[in-house]
Amino acid sequence: NGDCYAADSIFYLVLGIQEYLFENTRIDNIFTDVYYDPFTSALHEVVKDFKLPVNELGYFVTRIEEEHLWESKQLGAHSPHVLLNTLVYFNTKYFQLKTVDQHLKLSFSHIMKHWKKTPLANKPGQQQRTVLLRYYPPPAKGQKAEERKMYEQHENHDNPLRCPVKLYEFYLSKCPESTKNRNDMFYLQPERSCVPDSPVWYSAQLLNRFSMEKMLARLLMVREVQEHMLADQTG
Repeated sequence: NGDCYAADSIFYLVLGIQEYLFENTRIDNIFTDVYYDPFTSALHEVVKDFKLPVNELGYFVTRIEEEHLWESKQLGAHSPHVLLNTLVYFNTKYFQLKTVDQHLKLSFSHIMKHWKKTPLANKPGQQQRTVLLRYYPPPAKGQKAEERKMYEQHENHDNPLRCPVKLYEFYLSKCPESTKNRNDMFYLQPERSCVPDSPVWYSAQLLNRFSMEKMLARLLMVREVQEHMLADQTG
């Protein structure tokens, strides 16, 4: 009818194209491969100002769900870029990092690994050891120590390939040793020459800002991300 497609509809369509390519033995990743940069920049212009509509019951309305990202291999450890996208996704969803500046201020020293015992869902009275990642946001001006929030990402025992903790540990294993205790960087620029079995996937350089902008704008469109943010605001 001549109306413009909504931004989430366009992103949904493009994710479907990517999934189709993978299903038909094409290895191109139209979101991360360097020669698709003009495309991702054009897509960014479409999605960057997208505001999720809310229906009459107060629920977010978007076509994009987390499962779509897994199905199109935009989450996981398929490549250095996809792994970065996954970390940005989990840190947005669970650590509530909503802006490019918040993400770029994150560092290796901000994320602490902890262990705790949790009940087994199908075995009453029994417990299992769960690993979690803990993050304390920098204190706001005038904020007391006891008022600081704390955010966590929990181990996914049911599906290790989608586990935030295991993917974080895999990322660490692919970073240069010199970066792992840094307090001024977390997202590193992928090495162009690396292959999947390379011992190191990333350089010691910070990911460039525009790459972060493009990733974050797309990930903020995901329903589960917005639901977590809403829960944090009302919790």
